[in-house]
Amino acid sequence: MVTLLLIEDDHNAARMVAKVLAPHGFEVHHAPNGLTGLRLARELSPEIILVDMDLPDLEGKVVVSRLRGSAESKHLPIVAFTAECSARAKRLALAFGCDAFISKPIDTRTFPEQLRQIMTQHKEGKTHVGKADSLH
Repeated sequence: MVTLLLIEDDHNAARMVAKVLAPHGFEVHHAPNGLTGLRLARELSPEIILVDMDLPDLEGKVVVSRLRGSAESKHLPIVAFTAECSARAKRLALAFGCDAFISKPIDTRTFPEQLRQIMTQHKEGKTHVGKADSLH
């Protein structure tokens, strides 16, 4: 089982992610806001974290920055998970410290494999942390 932390304020989106990923070996833990997400990241030791960039309590970039500053999560793949899909939004998410960017709504057929690829690339050092210019 892959432990995934989803920091997402939309409960319907969170339920859909869990429903799509469960048959593919993912155990999804949902945090409805940034502060809860930061706490769960410390408690759960997830293998990958998805962060909505538009949270009600903390901006996504603040959540990502705090995750990157924490010994428990700084080494984990962190994915921006947002409805904003512009090239600028992607560049900013990567500049804030995300390894990858997935826009909503998700393609339910490819989403599990997309996450596995991100995890593999992260292990191989091929993700985009600090490489926002790579998306031009």
